[in-house]
Amino acid sequence: MILAIMQPYLFPYIGYWQLIANSDEFIFFDVVQYNKRSWMNRNRILYPDESKEFQYVSVAIKKHSKGTLISDVVLNNAEKWQQKILGQLTVYKKFKAPFYNETIDLIKKLFSKDYESFISLSIESTKIFCNYLDINLKYKKASDLNFDKKKIEGPGDWALEISKELNATEYINPYGGYEIFDEDKYNSNCIDISFLKPNLTPYKQSWRKDFQAGLSIIDVLMFNSKEDVKKLLLSDFKKLTKKDLVAIYE
Repeated sequence: MILAIMQPYLFPYIGYWQLIANSDEFIFFDVVQYNKRSWMNRNRILYPDESKEFQYVSVAIKKHSKGTLISDVVLNNAEKWQQKILGQLTVYKKFKAPFYNETIDLIKKLFSKDYESFISLSIESTKIFCNYLDINLKYKKASDLNFDKKKIEGPGDWALEISKELNATEYINPYGGYEIFDEDKYNSNCIDISFLKPNLTPYKQSWRKDFQAGLSIIDVLMFNSKEDVKKLLLSDFKKLTKKDLVAIYE
């Protein structure tokens, strides 16, 4: 069984979805501290003109104490962030994105429900997008698992203990942060470990001359057919070992 584990994010970039599409089970990693300076509650979409590369869309988070776990982060729905996001997404109508209507319908479906927690919003958006893209999403929350946290000696051990708990035979991780993983630990537990590096192949973003890579999955869906997005998810990446990445970056 191939396992992937990631923190919940708002409309993450294509690399996140490639992990989901190429694993048998996906774990929303919600048992560590929420970082308000991270990408969790925001992402990037195109800016209305070429004077700037991108703009942020974000969800409002209620103030919480330092050390609050991701699983306990609550949305600030008084700020009407749904309406703001929908307003920002009209930039794609201006750009005459060919799949604007299909993508907006997905967002409106997501926003038709009320959410108290950030994790519930992230999971529901993932389910809706996966259903649209015909991805069979099998998932769990890390907070619902009974893995042995006492055995965690370093940041690379979280995925190892979860993989052991779920009897995974392979674990795939984004290529960023490969340094924290000890391959020998995984291999000694009969678990292969590999790292997914997206190619981020350019696609046409309306009349803009310079391609803006790594934007939210929303941008990908706006400019690509469902079939083309599925191809990007299943093939537009490299699967590397830690040794491969060391040779590239060190």
